[in-house]
Amino acid sequence: MGMAPSSILGLTAGSYEAYCLDQAVWYAGVTISADLEKAGQKRQKGAGKIESARQRILDRYFGKKSGQQQYADPALLFGK
Repeated sequence: MGMAPSSILGLTAGSYEAYCLDQAVWYAGVTISADLEKAGQKRQKGAGKIESARQRILDRYFGKKSGQQQYADPALLFGK
């Protein structure tokens, strides 16, 4: 992209706040990328399992909460 996160948010270029934000975004990106690479290197059969492992990593960082229900509740089908 070529733009620093701090410039997208309109922070003053060269300020300490801009530096800290840029470093935090860089660190988060590197950490997530490393976790995604690890998920792709595990011995798993099929591309689908690798993709689902990577999706679980992305869900852990951005998506679903750990206790969130993944499947529909069968009781709701016969409820009120």
